[in-house]
Amino acid sequence: MKLSIQQLNLFHDFGFLVFRQLLSAEEMALYRREFNAGLDSWIEGGKHDGKSRHYASLMEEQSPFIAGLAHDHRFAPVAEQLLGKDVLAIAVDGNYHVDDTLWHPDTGSLDYTAVKFCIYPDPLDGNTGALRVIPGSHRDPFHSQISRDPETAYNIAQADVPCYTFESQPGDVLVFNVALWHAAFGGDNHRRQGVVVYYEDPDTPEAAAAIQEQMRGNHKAFAQAGRTMYGPHWRSIDDARHQRWIQRLAELEILDTH
Repeated sequence: MKLSIQQLNLFHDFGFLVFRQLLSAEEMALYRREFNAGLDSWIEGGKHDGKSRHYASLMEEQSPFIAGLAHDHRFAPVAEQLLGKDVLAIAVDGNYHVDDTLWHPDTGSLDYTAVKFCIYPDPLDGNTGALRVIPGSHRDPFHSQISRDPETAYNIAQADVPCYTFESQPGDVLVFNVALWHAAFGGDNHRRQGVVVYYEDPDTPEAAAAIQEQMRGNHKAFAQAGRTMYGPHWRSIDDARHQRWIQRLAELEILDTH
């Protein structure tokens, strides 16, 4: 999928893009089935209790279609265009969200770039947990000026921070720079979100070090759940780009927990 110069400009300046109906109705039906089977396989008893957020990898054999989105022409090539360089597929996962998600970026470092594609199996609006983003907040100085405590800093509620709200129907996809500040409010205790994440293939020592630090945290989260981040199915996917990712992660010493 070839992006226009206008789309690239929009992403560069505002930090996100919206693709309406990127996935078909048939694909979303399959996505839902694999999403539920994949996430529920990580839960003792096989059912989310709605009391706390539940996160799980969708890179395993229970979700081959979802795992395969990582090298789909609508995702990987788009990530490469947005970042202007080669990328590494880092994660394909799903969440059952509970309650509000407060304002935050998905990285603690601006020394590397990365993008996250968000896929929602259910219709969402501003009152039911649609993702909200603060346009332009992926770059300094704006990025570092934003407060995690808007009540104190700006005398407004979390949900009243000025933003763009991604109201969506199943099949719509939003991609954003992981440094972009984002949040969600008003969702129920079983809100479904799937993501596909790509990091830049680092070409500076600073970017490599930042990615290695981030990946240590990623691996630690999986280890605490008693799982390996990259299991046999993910490592064995028969796709040339995918196998280059595996090799490059190994070269960077971030394919496995260290």
